[in-house]
Amino acid sequence: MFKKLLAVSALALAASPVAAHAGQESYAEGQVWQYTTRAQDKGSLLKIQKIDIEGGRRIYHVSVIGVHMGYRQEVSVLPHLPVSEETLDASVTRQVHPGNAFSAISADADIAEWRMVHGGVLTTSLVQALDQVDTMLSPQL
Repeated sequence: MFKKLLAVSALALAASPVAAHAGQESYAEGQVWQYTTRAQDKGSLLKIQKIDIEGGRRIYHVSVIGVHMGYRQEVSVLPHLPVSEETLDASVTRQVHPGNAFSAISADADIAEWRMVHGGVLTTSLVQALDQVDTMLSPQL
């Protein structure tokens, strides 16, 4: 699945203009955020797992829980999506403290693989990125 997500990353490198909900000073590892979700993902949350800096630019490695992916629309967890500050600014709405909702999720292996293959970074809103991932996971009819 990670390789499919890397392909999505390559498709989503164009940023769209947005109004900032938060600034990079506000984002930190371990934070959990509500975000503007797709209709089927109400209540979904994202967690900033790791922050890298490459070429002077911050890359946020996030996990997302409570999304409905694929043609069967099962509730899923996306353990790793590399996103830009623009993606967070376009998507997050409010920081929350969900207890241990993310305790069983580790993105370390996916982040290591992403680094090894020099993966892309999503710069669209999270809704657009999730739609792209969902399209890739759905069977082609």
